[in-house]
Amino acid sequence: MSLVDDFFAPWEKVIESFDEMNEVLMSLFDKWVTQGRQFAWRGVVDASRPLHSSLYRRLLWTSKSREAPNEETLCQKEREILTLVHRWGLHNSEHGRLSILAQLATLQHFGAPTRLIDVTLNAYIGLWFAVEEKFHEGLPAYSDTDGRLFAVDITNRLINEDDERRCWEDSLEKPWKNLPDTEWFKQAWAWRPPALEARIAAQNGAFLLGGVPQTPFRRWPKEPRAGGGWWAIDEVRRCTSIPLRMHKAEPKAGGVSTKSGQPAYTFRITAKAKRDIRERLTNVFGYSHSTIYPDYPGFADYGTPDLRKSPP
Repeated sequence: MSLVDDFFAPWEKVIESFDEMNEVLMSLFDKWVTQGRQFAWRGVVDASRPLHSSLYRRLLWTSKSREAPNEETLCQKEREILTLVHRWGLHNSEHGRLSILAQLATLQHFGAPTRLIDVTLNAYIGLWFAVEEKFHEGLPAYSDTDGRLFAVDITNRLINEDDERRCWEDSLEKPWKNLPDTEWFKQAWAWRPPALEARIAAQNGAFLLGGVPQTPFRRWPKEPRAGGGWWAIDEVRRCTSIPLRMHKAEPKAGGVSTKSGQPAYTFRITAKAKRDIRERLTNVFGYSHSTIYPDYPGFADYGTPDLRKSPP
């Protein structure tokens, strides 16, 4: 098992069928919806993939340091990218100057590295991403690999619905720079961008952002029971680039109150369950590449999966 597998394994719930996943969602989360709880969902086709933003992931791949990047390193590269955006004249639109969040969202949409992490506010769309049919050079990929679904409680952390943070959307400077470290490095924030692109609306899309994990503000236990030890901060950063507080997804448990923190859950979708879950999501909800990626870039990526993209 990889470090990422070891990091999430004590907290994950293994899912082997659509019915099992559906039962968990109904029993665990329906009661919380009545309490006004909100969740952001992220599905990945490979359960061994860390929960990293694209910028953090590429910094980690590029860095010659033996240590994973910290917040200072991420901020420095982020400043350089935003400066380049300005020099290229991309910080303006036909409606005027773009806010920092709007610039980052646009960069993210076109594949440039940012600190934003793509999520959806729809649990079943998140599940679809975890079982999505992928291809590489005309052949199926990840069909024999377990997928993973994350659920992050964003109650009181969705800036669109926060009177104090709603102004972040229009800020021409990085709005989180004035947050106390005790907030930025302890919990993640979510932002639901305007549906400027058809894909955002189709995916019920949003973004997660937060400070790179730091030990002065949080410690990461290796397992739910007390006395199981703690992960080193470098190990944590190699598994997640935002400060999640992991919990077991047990329907019989009482859950975590909004006052005590921002819980996150993870579900491991077995490889053998992917096809059945994907077919159920298509037949029941109509989810497919054409409905999740309803644009020309989506067709370019997924419209002709049987054709290679490079010479053999």
